[in-house]
Amino acid sequence: MVRGRRSFISCIVAVLAAARSGLAQQQQQLPFPRVPGVPGADRQNPFPGDEPPRAPDPKEQLKENQKNLRRDVDRLLELAQDLKSESDKTEQTSVLSLSLIHKAEEVEKLARQIKSLARAV
Repeated sequence: MVRGRRSFISCIVAVLAAARSGLAQQQQQLPFPRVPGVPGADRQNPFPGDEPPRAPDPKEQLKENQKNLRRDVDRLLELAQDLKSESDKTEQTSVLSLSLIHKAEEVEKLARQIKSLARAV
C-alpha cells in the first residue's frame, strides 16, 4: 500500500513538472502581438505614441512625506493634549474611562505611523 502511494505521488510530481516545463516553453515561443495598422509598432514598444511611465520625482516625494509628517505630528499633539485634559478630569485612579483608553490607543497608532514616516525620509 505504501509502495502504491509512493508511485502515485511520484507520477503526479512528474506530470506536474512536465506540464510546467511545457507551459514555460509555450510562453517563450509566443511572439509579441503586432498591432495592425500602426506603422513602427515593434516588439519593444507596441504603441509608439505612448511613453513609458516615469518614476516619481524623489524631491516631490520627500516634500509630500514631510507635509504628511507635519500634519500627523500636529494631530498627535492635539490628541495628546486631549488625552491629558481627559486624564486630569478623571478623579478615580483605579478606573479609567473607555474614551481615555481609545484616545491612548489612537495616540499610540499615530505615533507608530509617524515613526515609520520618519524612517522613510
